[in-house]
Amino acid sequence: MARPRTPKNAWMPRWVEVYPRGYRIKIRRQGAWHLCGPNATKAEVWAEYEHWQQGQQAKSFTIADLVDLYFASPQYTKELRPQTQKDYLRYSKKIRAVFGNAKPNSITSPVIQVFMDARGQEYPTAANRERTFLGIIFRWGKARGLVSIEDPTKAVKPLKERRGGRYVEDSEYLAFYSWLGSHGHTAHQAAMEISYLCGARQQDVLALKRQNVTEEGLLIHQQKTGKKQLKLWTERLRDAVDLALKANKGSKAQSMHLIRSKIGHGYTRDGFNSSWNREQRAATKAGALPTRFRFHDLKIKGISDFKGDKQEFSGHKTRSMMERYNHTADKVVSLDKARIKRGEDDSEIT
Repeated sequence: MARPRTPKNAWMPRWVEVYPRGYRIKIRRQGAWHLCGPNATKAEVWAEYEHWQQGQQAKSFTIADLVDLYFASPQYTKELRPQTQKDYLRYSKKIRAVFGNAKPNSITSPVIQVFMDARGQEYPTAANRERTFLGIIFRWGKARGLVSIEDPTKAVKPLKERRGGRYVEDSEYLAFYSWLGSHGHTAHQAAMEISYLCGARQQDVLALKRQNVTEEGLLIHQQKTGKKQLKLWTERLRDAVDLALKANKGSKAQSMHLIRSKIGHGYTRDGFNSSWNREQRAATKAGALPTRFRFHDLKIKGISDFKGDKQEFSGHKTRSMMERYNHTADKVVSLDKARIKRGEDDSEIT
């Protein structure tokens, strides 16, 4: 509740206050607007206030305003993981640039389709993510009375995306693993092994803590899907976890994270990738690594190399999603049928 005005200022309109330059409107978390000078009469202050009010009512509510409100909402600030928040901020930049000044109720499916066609020629994956974000803010705004139309992105189909990532050959894997070890990046070596052996995403590997190490295996919580998987111990997986526990123990401050930086703290995604990309460039330049690969490609390698139920191993909800990571050809039995004989001469058809 706002503080009651003093009798001296009781005549002032809502939000109006005195400040060194005269009178202004000040609204918490929204800003301040100058009304008039210190010598203005009460009537003049009220006249300027009503003029400001009319301007606010006439102001167009735009997509940019809708994005701002969504980013200030608890649905964004409290319910989403930090990495998802970063992704949404990145997607919003293009949405602001293209649709920012438009009124939400003026956006139609054909308009979005034109955007998708143009953006998708060069960046189909980015176009799909930006379409998804636009749909999120439309549905959020509709539920809160900020938008009156239905989500116009529903009628627009996502674009076909090019298959991302690649399979890392054993020789490449070993070459870079050895390079990291010879340059003091033991934690990155351990992260490589865990990601590959468990088919785990980078964010899930970096989130691992000591309590995830159990008697039966390594408990991995997939942040993207919410699924938990207990990866049963193999000798190689146990060696990888032991390597992680031994790495970067020189600092007095030690976090509970399994993969720790040289100062003993858990890695941020940017911090981990900074070292990874730097060493990838250095190894390639030195000729130790023929071609660079992403950390995410280790998940592709793990799923492709796994012998068994690949969907169960990966934790994907659908087989089609798993197949995006499976870069091995299906082994199919060929037709085994005797050659057909030609007529009475018993000659074979070739």
